[in-house]
Amino acid sequence: MKWSKLFLVAVALMAVAPFTSCGDDDNHASIPTRPSGENEADSIAIAQISWQEREIRDGVVSKTAQVQKLFDYPQTISMLEIDLNKANVSFVVSYEVSLSKTTSDRAIAANALAAINGTFFNTSTGVSRHFLKCNGTVVATTETNEFSTRATGAFCATGDRVEIKTWSSSDEASLGGDYQQVVVSGPLMMDNGHDVAMWANSFTTDTHPRTCVATTDDNRVLFLVFDGRLDGAKGVNLYDLRTFARQMGATDALNLDGGGSSTLYIQSYGVINHPCDNGKYDHEGERAVPSVLMVKTN
Repeated sequence: MKWSKLFLVAVALMAVAPFTSCGDDDNHASIPTRPSGENEADSIAIAQISWQEREIRDGVVSKTAQVQKLFDYPQTISMLEIDLNKANVSFVVSYEVSLSKTTSDRAIAANALAAINGTFFNTSTGVSRHFLKCNGTVVATTETNEFSTRATGAFCATGDRVEIKTWSSSDEASLGGDYQQVVVSGPLMMDNGHDVAMWANSFTTDTHPRTCVATTDDNRVLFLVFDGRLDGAKGVNLYDLRTFARQMGATDALNLDGGGSSTLYIQSYGVINHPCDNGKYDHEGERAVPSVLMVKTN
């Protein structure tokens, strides 16, 4: 059976299909850098995506797709769309200094409706490199050098009140204001509909698996995952990730940890994308991560 048929079967069952050709780690860049910027061919390809959709709850829909050519490569995309005008949900940050639990482990333990991996962390110790606030308590702070590189944005929430905003050392001093849940990450890609200047580094311009959280003017929250380092799924750079988020209606978009960490879990269906880790955390495929952004039913 051809891979494309296997993919369609996997999507229909919402199961994770096995992939091959996994890269080594988040610094691995076997795919040549693609010049940044939007072009008509990519815009048309995005508009013509044939999504496999599944309604998870009222106002919560999962979408998966395989695209033969987008941003110069074949892509496999997973998205969770949460319409806060309809969905009775809240957002919760989970953090534990541990390299033994995956995104799905943490989501299952919390009985979460859905979850994506959180922000960047020290891969030796499991300590978050960025500020995290869980249920009103600050549990991690930002490493100083990260403020000028990756820690430029934050996803903030109290219940279903959500904001993606810029982040700096002064914001950190205020502890994220009155928000109960805060995940600092980045680079911040879009702010109020405007492109944000991003870190001028290969981290931004190289092709990798990517995870993104975005919001729209019509009160939707998007969890986006591009698979990468896999046959049929090469991944994207951050300029292309921003282009895609914008075409999905996003006005604010924040890059989260990517590479082998990129994971989207949905209750009853499991991990719906195709994580590609190198096995160093003793989990085949899905990486163990210390922080997770979860969606819970109220």
